[in-house]
Amino acid sequence: MTITLMSQMWARLNVYTISANGQERLVNQNNEWGGYSRYLKMPVFTGWRDHTTFDKVEKTTTALILDSDWKDRPVGTKNQELWIRWAFENNNGIASFFVIHALDEKAKVRKVKYIDDDKVFVGKIIRDEGKVYLVGKPRPI
Repeated sequence: MTITLMSQMWARLNVYTISANGQERLVNQNNEWGGYSRYLKMPVFTGWRDHTTFDKVEKTTTALILDSDWKDRPVGTKNQELWIRWAFENNNGIASFFVIHALDEKAKVRKVKYIDDDKVFVGKIIRDEGKVYLVGKPRPI
């Protein structure tokens, strides 16, 4: 199965986020990039393919999940911080991400070409100045 819509991937992983009034709600697929997966029992984030690197020795994939340069996207960055904080406070900084391939990597507003829907990467969140990365190993879904 090839997933091309974010809503399908969020549904597959049974992901929700928290609204401003504290209620659970679906993730807004247009401008939020993470939430809590009931299926994985941890926060899950998105990682654009061109914002990932692979370590052949450690067999890990690292994804940029938040960048202070994204401050012009207030909904998405607040949502990311919520789940990053949750991961540190409740799960020892462990979270997951899946990889998205862009139709056009140079576009200011990207569109999904397809999503790697056969696995997520699970591992540790790392803050490095204004950037937040997630370093994970693959886990089939």
